[in-house]
Amino acid sequence: MLIFELALGTGQRAPGLTRMEWGHIEDGGIWVTQGKTNVRLWIPFTKRLSSVLAGVDTSKSRFILTDESGHQLNYDQLQKQVIRVRRAAGLMDYSLHGLRDCAAGELAEAGCTDHQIAAITGHKSLSMVQKYSKGASQKPLAIEAQNLREQKWGKT
Repeated sequence: MLIFELALGTGQRAPGLTRMEWGHIEDGGIWVTQGKTNVRLWIPFTKRLSSVLAGVDTSKSRFILTDESGHQLNYDQLQKQVIRVRRAAGLMDYSLHGLRDCAAGELAEAGCTDHQIAAITGHKSLSMVQKYSKGASQKPLAIEAQNLREQKWGKT
């Protein structure tokens, strides 16, 4: 479903997803202005999201997320669609906002810096970004630490 791909591919909150327009797409990404922080971001598309968007009829509306009549989805309509899909799939323990968290976590696990993650998610506070990056960086840091230890002291 397009809503899920947009959420995961852009790392944006639900209200931001409802405001995305086809005209905001530029150079393989999309311009968004976050409602919560009023931060304007350009977010490059993932290959998967680009592929999904390529299959969508853009003549139906200026907005990317629309109802059957081509009208812009509002927040309540978006949430109802998401709940319907979650219920049908037996995934009620998961939320749309969780896809934002997942996007940030994937970026952290890929080795992105906190600033790189914030460039996608729009978090103003690096402490919020560190919520995702701290756990992701622990394993590589631990491996690096043990390697340094062995270089200094030999195999222990």
